[in-house]
Amino acid sequence: MNATALVRAALAGSGVELVASCPIEDYDRAAPEPVRSAALFPGARGVVVVGSAGPDLWRRFDARARRDPAIWDAPHPYDAFVAESLGAADRALAAAGVRARRIDAAFHATPRIDFVALARLVGLGLPGPFFLAIHAEHGPWWALRAAWLVDAPVDPPLSPVPPCRGCAAPCVGGWQHAGGLVRASPEVRAACVVGQGSRYDPDQIAYHYDREKTAARLRARGG
Repeated sequence: MNATALVRAALAGSGVELVASCPIEDYDRAAPEPVRSAALFPGARGVVVVGSAGPDLWRRFDARARRDPAIWDAPHPYDAFVAESLGAADRALAAAGVRARRIDAAFHATPRIDFVALARLVGLGLPGPFFLAIHAEHGPWWALRAAWLVDAPVDPPLSPVPPCRGCAAPCVGGWQHAGGLVRASPEVRAACVVGQGSRYDPDQIAYHYDREKTAARLRARGG
């Protein structure tokens, strides 16, 4: 039973539709000892990583919030919605008899693992000059959402073309300025030449950079 295929099918249409994986040996070679599979999920055979790209997931969340404004009462409303969406993959794995442990990429989730390193391992994205994983199609307009350690076979990693290869790096004012502590601000992300068609909606951008203020404004908006 291929766990990558199970997760991909379960999340189809959810807005969390970037799915890739790698064998557990690849993960364990890269992971610090406290978060290797022996500590987190003994018997794991692979890791499945998922992400969302563009505005689709946010628009689903926004529609839900308009129907049910009580969602804003959660400390992290968007993360709560994402976690609920990820439950479809949990149920699919369980129904197929695949043991799994899910690790969310949410701000408050534990244990904390390096999702940028995971993106590289499975081929979803490569580090760019402003310390975000850059996706070959969506640029910086995507986010990692979760990973499952699974006791089932998984697909091999993807092999994307490095998206920053040959780029003049206008996002950071040229490669001579890369490598410093360049904050991934909306302006820096907007200057990335990759993935402009996946740019987030304005409310989504605002929420990521000032969650409390944006949540209060959208809650006051009502349905």
